[in-house]
Amino acid sequence: MATRFRTVLLIHVGEYMMAHQISHDSENDMTKVDTELKYFERMASLAKMPLMPNTIKQKKPPAPDIECSVQDVGPLAIELVALDSENTRTRLNNMFGTSDRWKDALKMRSPTEQERLRLSCRNVFLSLGVSNEAGNRNRKELMRSIQEELLKRPDDFVGELFDSGEFPNNCQGVTVIRDDDITDGPQISAPSVFNNLHPLQIEKIKEKLTKKTYETSNPLELFAYSLYDGINIYVDSLVEIDACVNEHLADSRFRRVWVFDLALGKLEKTYHR
Repeated sequence: MATRFRTVLLIHVGEYMMAHQISHDSENDMTKVDTELKYFERMASLAKMPLMPNTIKQKKPPAPDIECSVQDVGPLAIELVALDSENTRTRLNNMFGTSDRWKDALKMRSPTEQERLRLSCRNVFLSLGVSNEAGNRNRKELMRSIQEELLKRPDDFVGELFDSGEFPNNCQGVTVIRDDDITDGPQISAPSVFNNLHPLQIEKIKEKLTKKTYETSNPLELFAYSLYDGINIYVDSLVEIDACVNEHLADSRFRRVWVFDLALGKLEKTYHR
């Protein structure tokens, strides 16, 4: 059973590695300013920009996102732009919130039911097929249905929890796996599905280069990044970025454009004016 459990985990490890490259849980507790600083420092490291201590400033628009000083370079202003599709962020937020929805649903049960579920599920791994679009309310209702069904089953139940014609709303299957290595269950895997992905928002680069005005006396550079999707997941994405930057960089205030794939932790490309 331990081998089967690890196999199920490995099926979806790619997306979890991408999304956790920068911790999702810690990001939820951070302000937008904190998050931007975290991403900037990561990208500066990937760009091999040694930042001078205590020189980073974050000002409100129309100032750029970051002003800093770089060793052997001097003062620099950096504007940040995330290229991930809004659909991707929603999809992953829904995915990562699933375990919390189990806890929310559990609180609605009687003390006796809560205790039984805690004891019977402590070595459980739940593999779920959930619609990408199912938000917190939908997932809480799904967890309520799963708990209801588990309470009807023996405490050592394993296998498919629902027949195919009886799946709850927004669900395509629930598999109950037990493993002696799990002591803090239920552990829940509800991976998002990559079908119908929306493309990167490359138009945001054009907007930064052509429509935005910035107040700074420092040389200005643009850090464009993909946090979750990955620059090369989509066919011709880098070709489209090339075309956009080559068309608009020369007439912009920006000295350079840097493109980062933070899902893989790499600098993808740099463009010079």
